[in-house]
Amino acid sequence: MPPPPVESAPQTAPQPAAPMPPPPPPVMQQTPPPEPPHRAESDLDVQNRRVGIGYAGVSQIPVGSGMADLTAPAIGVRVWASESMGVDLALGIGWAGGSSESLGTSMDKDSVYGFVFQGGLPFALANRRHVSFQVIPFASIAYGGTKMGTGLAETNFSGTRVDVGARAGFELFFGFIGIPELSLNATIGAQFSMRKVSVESGGLSTSDTSLGFSTTVQNSPWDIFAGNVAARYYF
Repeated sequence: MPPPPVESAPQTAPQPAAPMPPPPPPVMQQTPPPEPPHRAESDLDVQNRRVGIGYAGVSQIPVGSGMADLTAPAIGVRVWASESMGVDLALGIGWAGGSSESLGTSMDKDSVYGFVFQGGLPFALANRRHVSFQVIPFASIAYGGTKMGTGLAETNFSGTRVDVGARAGFELFFGFIGIPELSLNATIGAQFSMRKVSVESGGLSTSDTSLGFSTTVQNSPWDIFAGNVAARYYF
């Protein structure tokens, strides 16, 4: 008998290949947020305001023996080399003269002149938001003179003043009212003074020298409201 037919396994269709996974999404570049604008911790901002110009006080300049002193307000500049040290320079000048006329005759008045030069080194020992505590060694020299008469009767008067000392106090900035460029100094200190007056006439000269030591007060904070403006503006 012939062998029974062998049943073969049914043929299955090939399975399709599994789909490829989708590519990962592109990495977005994160843009860092802009840095906040620079804000100084103190109104004494050397990066933005280094130079200040303002009033540096009134000096009494000796002119000569028996002569009234000449008053010369000084205008000064302060330059900060860093947040802790700066340089003060100030100059004041004064002149007075003129003429008088009587009965058709004109006569020149005796001219009086003088100058003062000041220098200092402010050190900022502590800076806060609107206040800077400072120590300022300083020196100043003043010279004045005048003359009377003409020819052999001419008499020359002159005076010299030298001050050396140090002050300590604070510089108040008006940032609390939106004007950080404006400041006001209030200091106390001590100084040594030398004052010399001379008179020369007919080839002969006499002089008188005075020495002194005293405490000083400069630029009271309320002076700006009392009419004596003692302020500095920074650029």
